[in-house]
Amino acid sequence: MKNHRKLLPLVMVLTGILSISSCQKFGEGVHETWVEPPKKALADDNTLISTVKSSLLTDSELSWLDLQVEARAGEIILSGLVKTQSQIDRANTLTWMVEGVKKVDNQMSIK
Repeated sequence: MKNHRKLLPLVMVLTGILSISSCQKFGEGVHETWVEPPKKALADDNTLISTVKSSLLTDSELSWLDLQVEARAGEIILSGLVKTQSQIDRANTLTWMVEGVKKVDNQMSIK
């Protein structure tokens, strides 16, 4: 009986060591047919400005507003006057939906 008590911790330690050593590092088990998707080209600021403006102008809630759009290295600056907070939120959402936008600085204000 005393031998069994001494063997139990040893068996538990060995089981733990074997369990840990059989684990793989993340990514090592990737199948050989896996191909990494190509990197998308970053949109230049002029493209971002025109895409954001187009998105804002085609929205029925925002199309009649005089909103200004600027871009610097993928960061969009929105400015202009709106009537409600929901219009500010809508402009923010539509701007974030444009691919390539890294940050939105919404400087719009309510009249």
